[in-house]
Amino acid sequence: MSTRLVLPNRRNHITQKVKVAGQRTLYLSVHDDERPAEVFLRVKGRDCSSELIGLYDVIARLMSLALQYGAPLEKVGDLLAGAKFAPCGSVVGHDRLKSCTSLPDLIGRHLLVEYCGREDLAHASASMTSSKHPRSTLSNA
Repeated sequence: MSTRLVLPNRRNHITQKVKVAGQRTLYLSVHDDERPAEVFLRVKGRDCSSELIGLYDVIARLMSLALQYGAPLEKVGDLLAGAKFAPCGSVVGHDRLKSCTSLPDLIGRHLLVEYCGREDLAHASASMTSSKHPRSTLSNA
């Protein structure tokens, strides 16, 4: 059995706020580290039930736990990327990703592009954005 990575009591997060298909807002907050080990997800929208909000919280907790026990970030991102269900479509608020096939697809591709260097999944290159730091394309919410 692996040992769990113990995170410091005080840590920085980078929060990305995006709107998907004009109907759902996702706040994706990642522990600011070269190899993030903590993820928070918050969804908002007219059709967001407490069950849906709770499910995304559970997804974030499971992702965080997997990363803290040593699961490769690329594997976690690959598991989410490509999922297809509503809401899907255009993404507003992200410098590198302009559409998604679902919220999990967006989460997975965000992690892969921003932290794993998977430029093949980005819709805009890093050189097209105004950032100098690879993760500074994230906007503070």
